[in-house]
Amino acid sequence: MKKSALAGILASASILVAITGSPVSAAPIGATSVDSDQFAGTVSEIVDPAAETGIPRRWMRQVGNPAPSGYSHGYQWGATSITTPADAGVVTFDGTLDLVDAAEDDFGLIGLFDTATLAADERGHNEGSYIYLNMATADQATVGLSDGRDTGGEYVQTFHTIDLTGTDRVLDVTFRIDSEADPATCATDPTDVATSEGCLTLQIDDLPLLTDSYGSITNDAVNGGHEFIAGGTAGWDGLASATQATGIDYDLTVSPVVVLEPQSKADCKKGGWEDFGFKNQGQCVSSVAKNK
Repeated sequence: MKKSALAGILASASILVAITGSPVSAAPIGATSVDSDQFAGTVSEIVDPAAETGIPRRWMRQVGNPAPSGYSHGYQWGATSITTPADAGVVTFDGTLDLVDAAEDDFGLIGLFDTATLAADERGHNEGSYIYLNMATADQATVGLSDGRDTGGEYVQTFHTIDLTGTDRVLDVTFRIDSEADPATCATDPTDVATSEGCLTLQIDDLPLLTDSYGSITNDAVNGGHEFIAGGTAGWDGLASATQATGIDYDLTVSPVVVLEPQSKADCKKGGWEDFGFKNQGQCVSSVAKNK
């Protein structure tokens, strides 16, 4: 699997880029680092009424609200955006994957998108790190580690094949993205080491720990470079459906995270207060005054 030619990320980063594509300083007024935030939902769930789905669309992706500038509604943005800081050495997703309603061929990549790639209006899921989940049959799940796919490559190199027969079909998972780890200690393919950036680990129930290196696969003039150097954005990539969501439900605690708060009264107008999680516009405006 082809990886980025640049190694080492995150710890030396000096900026954060919000999902809107607007660069902000590493410690902007109104930006608060917190221990964790909840990332929960259903892969391919249609939460935006204007979403473009079905044929010829194959993919549906969700990275929070608002969407990157210039994106169509085919890119879901109906949930709060969860952004991890650029200087986080380790980002953790901890919780459950619920496959009670999962059916054969349901598919999803659940994890972290490269924020700078999103800010550049690039959709590529090939710059990110994910939990890979594919229902090979109605009762057999393939679950592993992924950083996307290059031309002719594979979505997943290391995984477990899990028989769900007779189980509650709920998997306890802990997914870690470690930018400071030596990829030589975790790469499944020795040829990846020279161009890898860090290590991924995935613990599923009491199964043996899965490990692999990661790195940018699409490394071009537009979105090449270190992954997560401007932070990461929690999201998923899955198959589009015009009628129903897949049966892959996730309930994960992401840590650490950055909460971006409104910087001006204008940010609170025209429904903007909802994007920041306020109950009304008045609360949003009051927050701006308090931060100043």
